[in-house]
Amino acid sequence: MMPDHAANPLVPFLTVTNWVRAANLCSVPILQIFQDEGLDTRTLHPETTRIHLQTLRRIMSRCVEAARSAQSGRYFPIVLGESFAFEYLSDIETFITTSATLREAIRALDWISALVSPYMRLSLAEHGPQARLVLSFDTEEPPSTSTGYFAEAIFATIMKFSRILLGAQALFGHVTFQHPGHADAGQCEVAFQVPVHHGAPLHALWFERSLLDQPLRGAFPSLHEQAARRVEERIASQAAAANQARTDAAQALVQQIEHLFTTRAHLLGQGIEALACELNLHARTLQRRLQEVGESHSAVQARVRYRLAQAWLRGSAQSIDAISQRLGFTDRRSFTQAFTRWSGQTPSAFRQLQD
Repeated sequence: MMPDHAANPLVPFLTVTNWVRAANLCSVPILQIFQDEGLDTRTLHPETTRIHLQTLRRIMSRCVEAARSAQSGRYFPIVLGESFAFEYLSDIETFITTSATLREAIRALDWISALVSPYMRLSLAEHGPQARLVLSFDTEEPPSTSTGYFAEAIFATIMKFSRILLGAQALFGHVTFQHPGHADAGQCEVAFQVPVHHGAPLHALWFERSLLDQPLRGAFPSLHEQAARRVEERIASQAAAANQARTDAAQALVQQIEHLFTTRAHLLGQGIEALACELNLHARTLQRRLQEVGESHSAVQARVRYRLAQAWLRGSAQSIDAISQRLGFTDRRSFTQAFTRWSGQTPSAFRQLQD
């Protein structure tokens, strides 16, 4: 059985150009790594390419190891974060750089999550004189060095833009990461220029709360509002397209299930697990996809059973007991009850009317 796609979803690869840029700076053979991981490099494009989350994690780990092997003197996640640019998200960059305060600018973090990584969450927490930006990932995996690399890259990007907004003024007081320390931990501290602590309860950037409402010199209200409107329209359009794609896929799945039940009637009596295995899905994934279009395994099963029962009662000499068995019922009585519920008459009565 294939892995559950909920645990290994496809995510946008809008940042592919940044990966190539960082790889060049770190002497990493990124083209070879992409090809080894099954990416079609001939059609690779930031606005259209989607990549499995587990594949992206493997690419990150390989880039880190390749940079170390090349002795480039650079730590790949930090370089990736610092070289980040909004080539395909220019409205978000406009929104951030024209914000009146950091509190306003932080609103863009939700948009970045939606457009770049739906499985990443950045939230602001305020406690007394202190505030923190907390990063979390919507996965069931425990904290690991692999996900930690992404946390380091994301925080490096936030650091970069905080310097653009605040100039020489330092924003963050310290940084914490959930994953354990590693061979390049010292480079994180050099890059962030503040104390860095690994093995902590949270991925978080800690700073003085008063900075959130400090006026920024780059405030430009009209550009700011226009950029916000365009980003929200883009997210809404993307969400609508994603919902339609999920609906289309779920409807196609229903048709596939009906075809399987019709051509392999033995599956009708074997439960959702057997059907899911036939479709190379986990049972919970199959249930979720059917629910997206208001369907269920039992509803599709009943619909096909009724259709097949009608056809076999009408056009074959099979006994009612044999039809009941072929349809996966435990006995003739169960079949009779179901058919009566569907049609308002017993199988025997239905057959007699066809003569």
